[in-house]
Amino acid sequence: MAISNIPGEILSAILAQLLEYQDYDDPKSHIYYGYLRDARLVCRRWNEFATAHLFRTLTLDVARENATMSWKGIINSGMIQQAARDIVICSHLSDAERDMGSDGEDWCDHDSSLYFSDAVRGIAKLPNLNSLQICFAKKCLGAREYRWWEEDEDTEPIWQRLQVLRAVFRAIRTRHAAVGRDNLPSAIRSLTLKNLQNIPIPQFTASELYKDVMKHVNELHLLIAHEFNEHGPDHDLDRLERQTYEPHLQRELLPPLAHQLRSLTLTFRECWGVIPGYFDGDGLVFPNLRTLTLGEFVIGHHNQFDWVLAQKSLETLRLDRCCIVSYLRVCDDDQWDRWHVPAHDWYEYPKGSFGFDDNGRTFGFSGTWETVYDRVREGLPELREFCSVHHRWSNTFDRRENMGASMSALRYITFDSGLCPSPWIEARYGPYGTGDMEFGNNDPAVCPSDATDRQRYTPEKPLNRAKETELGDRRAFEELLRAVWERR
Repeated sequence: MAISNIPGEILSAILAQLLEYQDYDDPKSHIYYGYLRDARLVCRRWNEFATAHLFRTLTLDVARENATMSWKGIINSGMIQQAARDIVICSHLSDAERDMGSDGEDWCDHDSSLYFSDAVRGIAKLPNLNSLQICFAKKCLGAREYRWWEEDEDTEPIWQRLQVLRAVFRAIRTRHAAVGRDNLPSAIRSLTLKNLQNIPIPQFTASELYKDVMKHVNELHLLIAHEFNEHGPDHDLDRLERQTYEPHLQRELLPPLAHQLRSLTLTFRECWGVIPGYFDGDGLVFPNLRTLTLGEFVIGHHNQFDWVLAQKSLETLRLDRCCIVSYLRVCDDDQWDRWHVPAHDWYEYPKGSFGFDDNGRTFGFSGTWETVYDRVREGLPELREFCSVHHRWSNTFDRRENMGASMSALRYITFDSGLCPSPWIEARYGPYGTGDMEFGNNDPAVCPSDATDRQRYTPEKPLNRAKETELGDRRAFEELLRAVWERR
């Protein structure tokens, strides 16, 4: 068959392979479009299909100077209007752009906000649009009881995030009205909120604007950011939203969407689900859910994965850096009293265990991945794809469709509220994937009262939950993969 006779669907699929990341090992790597641009020059037919891929995703960088004017010129192109399927709206400059001295400005500080709103309304001109992504800054300032550190230029405040959300949602609602009035072929069904701040915003989520837009959404992808002060000492763990956001997500944000969602991604930038906020998904049932992706979710109770197993319609389950916590330490009784953390299924060690000599509390959890894998295999009869990764340098939120399946030595983790910047301590991941842990001095025996600092704080014994559970976990993991493969 001559290349000119290749069916259009096949030619389009072939040309799509010309899109590739500049560096697959770099989670911040951008897509390289050079090969696709070259393909447009081959002939008119190749130009037609290559253009559809080249302009499938359009990006509006709010903070870039004159970005809104350039954007308006782009979406007035008839060719681009037909090609566009996805919109990415960035409300901030990336860290890399700031480092390079980009001349973008805070658009909310001047009349650029008006130009932005006008530019965003232009999405009504894109007839085939079905996906929209809003990317906020990673850094945010929460509801502090006091301020002991000034926010820097990279911090995107709550009020600015709300302005962006309202402007974009108004544009989406206007476009949805045009779908019925002007016979546009598609509504926006997929919504991605990247670096959404972990703080309830009832003034927005209870509004008719929010409800009008969300009733059309059947794919929701959330990457949750939390307040992070990189200049120590670090008190982020005690921020109020770290205790309240997960219950808000479980009881208020997700239930109204449960019956319409077919795909859901819940990823946090910090381990979540156990402490100081708690999430067990109790009462959440998504009858039409086909794909669920969890990122940084921690299992700390035997029933904590039950809500996932309750989604019997699941065909794809992806676990992105999800762990089981084996040992926990809350170093302050006041913290324990404030957090009201459920402690069922935990064994409490005596004072002095693991060398800890303060007034905190130390716990162990016996959960294993063997049990989780077996329950997934038996409890999700429609599951046809199971993915699991633990590499910290992976960027699987943006590339979740490419996620693989491996059983890593990082699958167990520990928690110590006395450490910063993060109380979550990964197992060691060297060239041989040892999985060795560090939790106090690694010895659950009570340390003598006259012990030296070396005896209290220096790990002398190996602590390796992954190695202890290797045989059972491996058996269950392989049986799960085999069962999923056979259902295809």
